[in-house]
Amino acid sequence: MESKNRNVLIVVIVVLVIGCCCVLALGAGAIGWFTSRYADIGGEPFDLGPLQRERVEETFEVGDAPSLVITNFAGSVTVRAGDGDLVRIVATKKASSQARLDRIEVDMSEADGRVMIKTRKLFNNGNASVELEITAPAGSRVQVDTGAGEVDVHSIIGQIDIHSGAGEVRVRDARGTVGVELGAGQITYEGTPSGDCRFQTGAGEIVLRLADNPNVRIDVGTGLGAVDVDFDVDGRVSPRSAEGIIGDGRQGLIYAHTGVGGVSVTRR
Repeated sequence: MESKNRNVLIVVIVVLVIGCCCVLALGAGAIGWFTSRYADIGGEPFDLGPLQRERVEETFEVGDAPSLVITNFAGSVTVRAGDGDLVRIVATKKASSQARLDRIEVDMSEADGRVMIKTRKLFNNGNASVELEITAPAGSRVQVDTGAGEVDVHSIIGQIDIHSGAGEVRVRDARGTVGVELGAGQITYEGTPSGDCRFQTGAGEIVLRLADNPNVRIDVGTGLGAVDVDFDVDGRVSPRSAEGIIGDGRQGLIYAHTGVGGVSVTRR
């Protein structure tokens, strides 16, 4: 009987050891997968050591209302208004090794007042991104398409279009038409809307800060969250949506919808 109990105990211990090993293996695999995926979209690595960096600069002389077309696979994009008719670009490449750094391409060109900036990484796995800092005339038309990373557009009064897979998007001191489509992340807008301004995110908060007496039509809502409008709305208002007119509605339309998160329309 004692021998039988001892055998049962040995079997139980072996099963527990095997189970622990499986859990550890699965955990290690999950961590490795997450780290790889996070690095692929431009996030900082957890244990890959310091990143390698390389800075590239370019300046183009353009008119007072050029077009900027920016395509970045991953990394932050900042566009600020500057003086004169110059577009200045500072691109900082980042990668987990020098070999990967050498396989990141940054193409910059200009033709007929249209400035093109495009980044590419010529490998699949590994942490990599490009940080773009751009100064352009205030009247520029800005188009940004990025896989992941923060986007900040400041004091640009021309048309702004932003498409991003993930990351925070901030548009400040804007006076033109604005469109933002975001897979996940927060959208913050401060400015005077003109024409159709559209803000959409799959998951994240949308914060719209307007002047004291806006004259806009609004269509805002959330699938899961709350809507807060700090103005009198002539129309329908509920805890999750608001549709109607603020003021006389002549400035344009504000369309803002999120799948998960709150939407607020407040005074600056």
